[in-house]
Parts: sequence; structure tokens; C-alpha cells
Amino acid sequence: MKKLRLLFTPICNRTCEGCCNKDWELDKLEKVSHFNYDQILITGGEPLLYYQQLIGCIQAMRVVTRAKIYVYTAMTVYKRTFKPIYSVIKYVDGITLTLHTQEDVDNFKQVLYSITASNKIAEAFAGKSLRLNIFEGLDVSGLDLSDWIVKDNMVWIKDCPLPDDEEFRRI
Repeated sequence: MKKLRLLFTPICNRTCEGCCNKDWELDKLEKVSHFNYDQILITGGEPLLYYQQLIGCIQAMRVVTRAKIYVYTAMTVYKRTFKPIYSVIKYVDGITLTLHTQEDVDNFKQVLYSITASNKIAEAFAGKSLRLNIFEGLDVSGLDLSDWIVKDNMVWIKDCPLPDDEEFRRI
């Protein structure tokens, strides 16, 4: 397999109606036994809830693999801070951020503002793969998304099938 979808934590601060984790028995997933992949896609739950531990995990993976490492998250801000995304982006090759609600869009404006307002933050994001998933019905007009690869009009997919080229494991 070329890609590892790695469950960092099943815990999430959201209760999304169509959440894919409801379709999986996460505690029965096999534990990851190696990191011989081209890409590692870190997911949850919400991995940025534990961003300091996540950074340690990524640093440990970097010792044993040359795989590209990406974080999948829906957390734009947490407890009114941009720190989780900013802290983690330095250690990964990219981030995929999903906007589920209009409140997420409003919070994402803070992310974009932070990137443009600070050279230090802009440097941390420079050269990274920035992907943005936007659920249907959300208004993102007026946002400069030119640095992001955007998939819009996303919908929940029943039973959340895993792509053929991915393995799903847990820590």
C-alpha cells in the first residue's frame, strides 16, 4: 500500500451527523506496525485536540520514514487560539482542513488573517500542501483561497469507503 490513514485519536470535539467514524469500529482497527508508506494521513477524531502529543508522534515517525505526512483536521480555532494548526504545520508536509459549518468558515477567516498578518506564520505555511474541503451550502465568498486546493460542495458519504490504495490503522 502506498498510503496509511492513521487514526491518531478517536476523540473529537464535534458531533457531526454524518461522521465517518460512526461507520467504523475504531477500537478494532489493527495497530500500525510499520511506516513503509509513501504518504501518512493522520486523522481522528480530531488530532489537533492533542497537538503537542501529535507533534511528538510526527517527530518519532520522521526518524523511521521518509513518507510525506499530512494532517486531516476540522479544527480552525480551539479555545479562541490558532495555536494548534500553527504548531503542527511546521512538522508536516501539508494539512487538509474541512469546513463543515458556517461557523467553521467564520473561524477559518481568522486562520487566513493570521497567515497574512504575520510573516512568521506565513513562512510556516509556505511550501506546504494546503487543502480545503468545504461542505455544501457554505458561503466562502470574499475569502482568498488562492493558496489552497479546494474541494467544495462536499457531502457525507454513507459507509465512508476507504480508497483502494489506503490502509487504515491506529496508533
